[in-house]
Amino acid sequence: MQLFTSSCLAIVLAGTAAFSQDADAVYLNGKVYTVDGANPWAEAVAINNGSFEIVGSNEDAMAAAGETTKIIDLEGAFVMPGLIDVHAHPLSVGVDRAGVIFSNPTDANQMLADIKAYAEANPDVELIRGGQWNLGVFENDSPNKELLDAIVSDRPVYLISQTGHSAWVNSKALELAGVTADYENTKKVLFDRDPITNEPSGTAREYAMGVIAQALPEVPVDAVATAQAKIFAEWNSFGFTAIKAAEGHAVPVEAANILDRRGDLTMRLFPSWDWRSHYMEKVAEEQAVTIADWASYETRLVKPNTVKMFFDGGPDSFTAYLLDDYEDLPGQRGQTTMPVEQFEAEVLDFNQKGLGVIVHVIGDAGGKELAQLFKRVRNEIGPDGPLLHFSHAWMTRKEDFEVLAEIDGLCMDFSPALSYPAPEIEGSMAPPVGDRYQSFFNVSDSIKAFQTARALDMGIPVGFGSDWASALIPEPNGFHQMQSWIMRTDPENPTGPSLNPNQSINLEEAIYGFTQGGAHCLGSGWEDRLGSIEAGKLADFIVLDRNPFEAPIEQLWTTNVARTVIGGDVVYDNTFDVVEEVFEADTFNPGTRYSTEP
Repeated sequence: MQLFTSSCLAIVLAGTAAFSQDADAVYLNGKVYTVDGANPWAEAVAINNGSFEIVGSNEDAMAAAGETTKIIDLEGAFVMPGLIDVHAHPLSVGVDRAGVIFSNPTDANQMLADIKAYAEANPDVELIRGGQWNLGVFENDSPNKELLDAIVSDRPVYLISQTGHSAWVNSKALELAGVTADYENTKKVLFDRDPITNEPSGTAREYAMGVIAQALPEVPVDAVATAQAKIFAEWNSFGFTAIKAAEGHAVPVEAANILDRRGDLTMRLFPSWDWRSHYMEKVAEEQAVTIADWASYETRLVKPNTVKMFFDGGPDSFTAYLLDDYEDLPGQRGQTTMPVEQFEAEVLDFNQKGLGVIVHVIGDAGGKELAQLFKRVRNEIGPDGPLLHFSHAWMTRKEDFEVLAEIDGLCMDFSPALSYPAPEIEGSMAPPVGDRYQSFFNVSDSIKAFQTARALDMGIPVGFGSDWASALIPEPNGFHQMQSWIMRTDPENPTGPSLNPNQSINLEEAIYGFTQGGAHCLGSGWEDRLGSIEAGKLADFIVLDRNPFEAPIEQLWTTNVARTVIGGDVVYDNTFDVVEEVFEADTFNPGTRYSTEP
């Protein structure tokens, strides 16, 4: 594929001309959108020791070139900061993809064939784990254990659904967890049952997933690392340079550490330790020990500085905490996952230990209560305390954004990027809340609240998350997500029905949310190191096949990433082969091109 106007980018090495400094690389002749309000556009950048040394004109950047400097002619290509996703689940997906991967998750027979093939090919694997099976394949989305028992009866099988909120398990997994007909369901621990015998039928929902997972063998860390490497390579191809994983336990974080130590990690990764979540792989006592030792899991690119908590649930299970009753359920409004006083005490405890928190909140009552709780915590800890991250915010109201905007050290995200009438949402999430569905995702109100409350140079700490991976967000395409926040329609059907269109944002705001706004959600002052192209910041950036400001907004989702760079290192390249020849400075010809076309 030819991405640029002539052919492809050109790389040469500066020759023997005398330059006062020695940059590692200089990118020239670009259309560089910096996301720096003071200097939004530049022509070139010079990179040294992983950071931007100069951002300015071609002449400015070339002043930093030395004898071994690589010079890249962008030939007018658009450059912007690397994308940051502040709510995704690559760690759990890495664990699942270390096992069986379904070739067709819409076909029950094919999935069973995949499981059988994997089990026969891996007779020594203690646990057969994988996914993701699609909703709609099995009656009531409740696959039974007998299907699995017929294939594997001597080892536990644990298979995640496409939503991540249910698992398909065999009898051996239930046996190891001690789940029988006598095991009682609760409001949060839900095992599907045989209507006659009351035996668990093989589908575990919500917190029942953790009951099973905590009884199973660990997935080998090396296998998880191999799966992670492929996942992060995919994300790099979509222009992502940093991910805040809204999850984390020892095995997948250790896997990322392994990749980082051997130089194979191609992502800045910010894990958030699971705490009292439905999918916790360890009991709370064990996880607390791991969290207390969080600093030992920190490596060059892995920064596990946050804890993931749930304040409420979701509308589909009637567990989102609402101000008014659910449709056709008088008196039922959902509730918080634990007493507010206990939740606040745990947030305070984590902050006092130097850890930020990222808190799932969906309902409008949940948003109101959590905003006030964060305000009290910040008053207790002080303005420089660890990050308070308000996550999802589906139904949060304008007046609660105004409370949040006054809190120091706070960020928020909107996720997942289903800011249009997606069938998956309309079929399960919308009916329980009725007309309130059309007030989901009040992004514009949140931005205005922060703009009113804060000085311009403080930045707007509003980012976006995909909540990947599921069939709801099958691939991490940030430009697809941006278009949905801008148009509030399905990017692949831009003239179709819209969701809450008064809350649409513009392209500048969308890019900001996926860059500098997202950097605010990484905690520990990372907004001063990432998110924009400025001298002194880390050299994380991407090169695109078009200028989004000049292309039709309806086609934003089709944007291709040509190159992804993290700390000055190229981690994804779809433009050209690196030229190793050394050119003398006085013979450098920016018209020379190297094509990857056959």
